[in-house]
Amino acid sequence: MKRYTKNNNKRESLRAKLIDKKENEYFRIPGKIPTPEQVFELIFMTEEGTKTFEVSMFEYNVVEIGMEGLLVFQGYQLISFGKWIKDIEK
Repeated sequence: MKRYTKNNNKRESLRAKLIDKKENEYFRIPGKIPTPEQVFELIFMTEEGTKTFEVSMFEYNVVEIGMEGLLVFQGYQLISFGKWIKDIEK
């Protein structure tokens, strides 16, 4: 789901373990779109507790539950995770 707000959060890095993956359906405008969009989420356990991020289908499919690595994120946005998900824009 595209966010229309500026992410002013600071970039953080934590050691994390992927503990769950969820795939849900999302209706942008309830009742107006005949088929829902797919939404993919990754849930990580860190020393600060659980962190959940909405990700692309590619990012969702390249990781498996139980993988551990350095989680880099900025507010609600996943930047990278271990050697599997990398930020190629910056």
